[in-house]
Amino acid sequence: MNRILTLCLLGFIAGCTVGPDYVPPEAPTPAQWSENQSAPGNLENSHIWWKTFEDPVLDRLIDEAITANLDLKQAFQRIRIARTQRTQAVAAGLPTLSGQSTVSRRLNSITSSSGTTGTAGGAFGIGNRLINIFQSGFDAQWELDLFGGIRRTVEAAEATVEAETENRRALQVSLLGEVASQYITLRANQQLLAVVDDNLITQRDTWHLTQERQKAGLASSLDVAQAEAQADATAAERPLYENQIKLAMHALSVLLDRTPGELAARLRQASAIPLPSTPVAADLPSELLRRRPDIRSAERQLAAANAEIGAAVAAQYPRINLAAFIGLQNTDITDFTMLGKSWSMASTLAFPIFNWGSIKANIEGKTARHQELLYAYRAAVLNAFKEVEDALASLEQERQRHEQLKQAESADRLALALAQERYRNGLTAFLDVLIAQRALLVRRLALIDSQAKLAGQRVALYKSLGGGWQVKESSLGPKGG
Repeated sequence: MNRILTLCLLGFIAGCTVGPDYVPPEAPTPAQWSENQSAPGNLENSHIWWKTFEDPVLDRLIDEAITANLDLKQAFQRIRIARTQRTQAVAAGLPTLSGQSTVSRRLNSITSSSGTTGTAGGAFGIGNRLINIFQSGFDAQWELDLFGGIRRTVEAAEATVEAETENRRALQVSLLGEVASQYITLRANQQLLAVVDDNLITQRDTWHLTQERQKAGLASSLDVAQAEAQADATAAERPLYENQIKLAMHALSVLLDRTPGELAARLRQASAIPLPSTPVAADLPSELLRRRPDIRSAERQLAAANAEIGAAVAAQYPRINLAAFIGLQNTDITDFTMLGKSWSMASTLAFPIFNWGSIKANIEGKTARHQELLYAYRAAVLNAFKEVEDALASLEQERQRHEQLKQAESADRLALALAQERYRNGLTAFLDVLIAQRALLVRRLALIDSQAKLAGQRVALYKSLGGGWQVKESSLGPKGG
């Protein structure tokens, strides 16, 4: 009866877990976005948002980045490390069994009260003898988790695994956004270079035509010099765009685990800036908390810190360790049989008495860490809301700017045509033609820059909404990792 009561008491104690239980934090969440969206849209394909750009080259780059990127592979290894730590934490609360074999040599010496040493036939039948002891068996150890310290450690390890998983997902979101941004930069500079080359051809033709008009007495040396200077100024802009093209290719090569320049053959051919024609909508702010991996990672880190407080609190309470040995023992290896059975059982009770405030300091440190991560979680939530609001505002403002630039470009084209016509009729100076040409060039460059910003801000919006981590998670397993 006493044994049953003892077991029941131990079971009750074992179910006790000290420290604060985790409560998910509340975050300040607005009911809706303050930035009005210009057009209705949906998030049906937000997890594969790059497909909306309808660019096969971009699709292939994204696929290769998910599979080959070295940062993602490192993140997967961090997940593996966290999983091994969780396994170790679980194992710490389970009994351990190990095999043991020992050989020892011992001197038994018995001294009488008169100071003489006994012989083999002495009072204890042992005397002054060297004895060999051969022992083999199994050791069992088990620390009883009376106050839940080990369970709290397992809880923290599990939350850490989940946090590392979310960190890898957040990294994938950033990676896909960076690949798309670099690709847009590449295509934009290719388009800018094409505009410069197109204008350079026109300006050089104008220069040569002005030289011919000078020979015929219809133009001055000043007209020729101005035409030549404008063509040279335009030619000076080519290296800027060529350099940006190379830098974008190099950046994409690194993102895809390739040496710089490896993608040149695939990307050298100029192509249009990818820009989806369909609008995108931002879902409710409350949904963002469930979509963004960085927010989910911050919440899991907070849960791990909360569990670590419990583990620190448990260190204040007693610890009981049970140990047992069962095996065979004999003094002669030739007689090492089942007749020489040996066993032992022991328990250890340890509890802190005086430790110079170390345990208390550890609890305070874990509590402060928890508070720090609570602030970090709130900051992550607010920053996520800010990024979405920024993306919505920038996208709308750039859309309006783009429309105005298109109208301005049409006006500049008309102005150039009129200036050329008036110059041919002798109604205006050649400088007016050059000014009109330059204005059109600047406007065309600004229009392409606006197209690139529209595409880049669309990427920024998808990134701020946490899209892209849902696909191909298995590709970073043992084969991909």
